[in-house]
Amino acid sequence: MKDGMRFVDCDMHIMEPPDLFDRYLDPEFKKRVILPRDSNGRPKRGTMIIDGLAVSADPDLQQYRKRSAPPKSNYGSHSGLSSVALSGSRIADSGRLDFAIKRDYDAEAQVMAFDMEGIDIAVLFPTTGLSLVARDGMDPELSLGLCQAYNNWISEFCQYSPNQLKFAAMLPPQDVNLACQELVRAVKDLGAVGSFMRPNLCNGNYWHSNQWDPLYSLHEEMDVTWGFHEGTGAWYSHMNTIYGENRFYRHVASHWIEMQQALVAMIIGGVFEFHPNLRVGFLEAQNSWVPGLLTRIEWDYPQYRDSHAPYLSLTPKEYFRRNCWAAVEGSEPEIEATASLIGADRMCISTDYPHFDSNFPNVTSNLVSVTSRETAEQILSGGATLWDFTDVDFQKAEAAAGEHRKEAVAADD
Repeated sequence: MKDGMRFVDCDMHIMEPPDLFDRYLDPEFKKRVILPRDSNGRPKRGTMIIDGLAVSADPDLQQYRKRSAPPKSNYGSHSGLSSVALSGSRIADSGRLDFAIKRDYDAEAQVMAFDMEGIDIAVLFPTTGLSLVARDGMDPELSLGLCQAYNNWISEFCQYSPNQLKFAAMLPPQDVNLACQELVRAVKDLGAVGSFMRPNLCNGNYWHSNQWDPLYSLHEEMDVTWGFHEGTGAWYSHMNTIYGENRFYRHVASHWIEMQQALVAMIIGGVFEFHPNLRVGFLEAQNSWVPGLLTRIEWDYPQYRDSHAPYLSLTPKEYFRRNCWAAVEGSEPEIEATASLIGADRMCISTDYPHFDSNFPNVTSNLVSVTSRETAEQILSGGATLWDFTDVDFQKAEAAAGEHRKEAVAADD
């Protein structure tokens, strides 16, 4: 808990071990996945090559070399690691992640981060895995194999403290039937609490396309959550075409614009009309864009609703408040204003641990400094309604946290 308030981290990250695919990928696909290796032949962190193409488009798009040591700045210790108010604790050389690096980002470090932020339960998302299957024309079976390898590993990772660590399953976007197959396996056999996909369009398949209906229906039937999570650098992101090599451009634009396009499609395209029990989270993209977008859709209702979307029975805001949650990262100055427009109960929060651009370990303290306690309490617990955690889940998580604290004290003694 954070100051007596329940806290679900709706979108916490892990750092995949370098040998994940050596250990978990079906041998049928191993020759198609080239891992970076050290002088002893062991996998190391770096860019993977899948079917001859780097996992992320960033290395090819980045035409200019990045500074290895950013210069001094008036904004903190380094200009590239801003410490201005909005950025909170985002200083990469502050030592805030030393405990995790020391443990190579293992599950113990993950739970240690809980105490540092006051987290009760967290839903885990990948890092490299955000771009793993993010490309058009990928062999669907290979995509499925990569998803299965990741889901098997993350399920085992969560077993360190299964009442605190939960995960969203990675699904192959190239084939909806394979995605359905993997969702069932991940939820029933591995314990996933839902799934995630990037909001980018894969193979040109719009989110309001009927092709996705089986997967939407399956989420409803199994009562699990769908999370949209952008990550920048995907080969199938049209932001690459618009903004080219400049990652600053693409990072700013993709996290908001890709999410906006997904929400527009799901509201106007009738996804929420025909799937009224679908829970969707728009994650790691802030959320101040939501009220304006809903207003823009409603502005066009009189002109186009009857002629282009006669199936819609609710207003944009009504669909959002019934089906959607959107995450903040704690330091945005407009959080209180946004909550007044869409409802704090439709908001959740992400620590983004352990990414360099996160506010960890000051996410919760930042939030309570920019909002009322009432708003903060609803946002901190918003992930519980998104991911469907109950009082029983919180009780189990609290008991697990207590056991880990006892173990830590015993180890120190």
